[in-house]
Amino acid sequence: MHMLIIIAAILLTNAFSGITAKAAEIELRHNGPDQKATIKLFPKMRIEKLGMPAIPTIPVNKIKPFLSQPLIIEKDALDKAPVILGSSDNRVILSVGDTIYVRDLPADKGASWQVFRAGKALMDPDDNNRILGYESVYLGDVEAKNYAPISTVKVTHSVQEILSGDRLIRSSADTFSDYVPQAPDFAIKGRIISVYGGVTEIGENAIITLNKGMQAGLKEGHVLAIYRKSEVKSPKGEVVALPDERIGLVFVFRVFDKVSYALVTQSSQAIKVLDAVQAP
Repeated sequence: MHMLIIIAAILLTNAFSGITAKAAEIELRHNGPDQKATIKLFPKMRIEKLGMPAIPTIPVNKIKPFLSQPLIIEKDALDKAPVILGSSDNRVILSVGDTIYVRDLPADKGASWQVFRAGKALMDPDDNNRILGYESVYLGDVEAKNYAPISTVKVTHSVQEILSGDRLIRSSADTFSDYVPQAPDFAIKGRIISVYGGVTEIGENAIITLNKGMQAGLKEGHVLAIYRKSEVKSPKGEVVALPDERIGLVFVFRVFDKVSYALVTQSSQAIKVLDAVQAP
């Protein structure tokens, strides 16, 4: 007579990978009516999915442009940077391949430069709209050809229209570390204060700005959950606050002093500016 019994025991749970491993198979064998039963243990692994979805692989191409670009600047910081005067044919819009003229380009800072335009102020909705910094808009790249009081550069890459009056900032090398996604080991609460591109509703792979940075303990690689606050009116007309609803996850990949940039990796519904973020 041969009887096989399977007993499963949880060995490992990984909340970020979304996988549970179960094991321990026991074989109970009866050798005969007059003999003692023999028990043999056979290690066995079975993989099951948890209810929580896994954090997707971070698409490097989505965040690479943000790794070297100084997106947050002090007020009027660009005013001292080299300025684009225009082209010899007085073209209004400058693009890839165009030769343009720049004033105050230093000769000792290298030939590779990035083009920026002053953007909007980033304000903290949880602190009376205190200004946290100013977002500069990346427009493209140029390569210096010669240096003089009025230097010549060539546009090598553009993502938006480049105009007279735009400013140059020295390029820095792209760096990408294999950040291990991890939840902060401390309590933190913040808000989404901006989305790159100016849209109001946000989905997966969108780049967002948070009102928390190094001062709050955030680091590259931190994963935060997004929560939506909702209200309803009761039959008596009273406004009732509903429990916060978790609607997504974000991966923090660049951190400044007071703000940080994150990539939306999961969303169960449209995410909006001012939605809350906190440790999952």
